[in-house]
Amino acid sequence: MMNIRSWSGLPFPESSRWIALHWTSETPFTWSNDVLLPRGCGRSYGDVCLPSQTAVLCTPCDRIRRFDRERGIICLEAGARISDILRLTIPAGWTLPVVPGTAQVTIGGAIANDIHGKSHHWAGTFGRWVERLELLRSDQRIVCTPCDNAELFRATIGGLGLTGIITWAELQLVPTRSPWLETRNIAFSTLDEFFAITAEIEQNTEYVVGWCDLSVAGRIRGIVHASSFCDENAQSRTPRPSSANLPTLPVSVWTQATVRVANTLRWQMLSRRPIVREHYSQAFFPLDHVPWNRLFGRRGFYQLHAVIPRQIERTGIDRIVARLWEAKLPVPLCVLKRFADIASPGMLSFPIAGTSIAVDVPNTAHASAALKAIITDVVEMGGRVYPAKDALMTALHFQRMYPHWQRLEKLRDRRTCSQFWERVTHVTSP
Repeated sequence: MMNIRSWSGLPFPESSRWIALHWTSETPFTWSNDVLLPRGCGRSYGDVCLPSQTAVLCTPCDRIRRFDRERGIICLEAGARISDILRLTIPAGWTLPVVPGTAQVTIGGAIANDIHGKSHHWAGTFGRWVERLELLRSDQRIVCTPCDNAELFRATIGGLGLTGIITWAELQLVPTRSPWLETRNIAFSTLDEFFAITAEIEQNTEYVVGWCDLSVAGRIRGIVHASSFCDENAQSRTPRPSSANLPTLPVSVWTQATVRVANTLRWQMLSRRPIVREHYSQAFFPLDHVPWNRLFGRRGFYQLHAVIPRQIERTGIDRIVARLWEAKLPVPLCVLKRFADIASPGMLSFPIAGTSIAVDVPNTAHASAALKAIITDVVEMGGRVYPAKDALMTALHFQRMYPHWQRLEKLRDRRTCSQFWERVTHVTSP
């Protein structure tokens, strides 16, 4: 028996009903009369990965079908992980243009959530690099491209697994020079400095993200991490995978005091290392080297991941930070990223031109109330909250932020649904 949970450990209703897809030729809709939901590695923070009835585990379908080393095109089954792809493609001189903060994300999950990364200023979202995909619906199999079955393609990109089961996808890769990246750690002490540094550094840097320390009310400081692949393979030994085998702690380690200590240590360490050369597995995937979700205890944690439109991004981020200080929440992680004005292909894709802020806070009733107030602010500012990370937005909030949800609902396979979709649209499973 396996309980289906979200990665954040939040106490959503769990499900132990699941079936596994081992071959793409199989048709799970004929095995069960339940409403199904495709599921990858379960790295979503909220309830988008939780089935309303039964989950279809797609991770056994992880085979590479074709890899064109001349053109950088790869076709693979949707259960393949980011780590599987890069292990094959980077030695051949190719990489995925968009990667998340963990390598333990399946291709199906990356498409369904239209993930973004530190490369948004030139690459946009993951869905922009999908050439073709096969969709298994309850009544048919259908191949979708940006030109053929285009509306269903757009609904599937960022469609949260609701249009059916992605069985395989064909992706366009981009050239890379080495498995090693050089990262510059650039300190900032105000939001104005963050915006100025990122605007300049994005002109000639492949991957940019900001870490922010909010542990002292009224003081913002942080580090902009600016990374690019090295021109030569200057290192020869690949680092060993780090172990993250820590049991879930009884209670969260994070209080305002421990956050202040941890952030001070991180600030001092990064400030002393202005330039670092790292293997891509270290530079890209920090979440794979620390058992982050288990540090928050059995109650789990919330992540609020919001984007504020470009016109008001400075005042909007200020407003969110002020709310966090006012609520006196311990914030062990705060990440800032700027999104370019690059159109995402999906109907429910999250990024818009502006700045995103992601904060992790332990699960308490006080934190829940404070974050709900921030979500209301985000809606009023014309921003968005990322469905893959959400646990708190109301149906009214969701429908205002994602006005195309009704188009997706029309294209949703009626044999597919999630707890998230039931929560934000009030649909009910038969």
